[in-house]
Amino acid sequence: MIKSIGTPTPTLLANENKKFFDNMKAQETKEISEKTDTIKESIKKDNYKIDLQKTSEKMALNLLNL
Repeated sequence: MIKSIGTPTPTLLANENKKFFDNMKAQETKEISEKTDTIKESIKKDNYKIDLQKTSEKMALNLLNL
């Protein structure tokens, strides 16, 4: 089969996809870490509030497998 000039090879595409997803994973990990640090600081300062409405809704949905 003849491929056109400038067409990326499947290996090249796979490597680019891996880099993209690795970058996304690193970014998500960083965001989670930052959020965790913010919550830890709030707990230390004794001003962390739990939204009971949201928490109970999530628990109910989880128990109902929704």
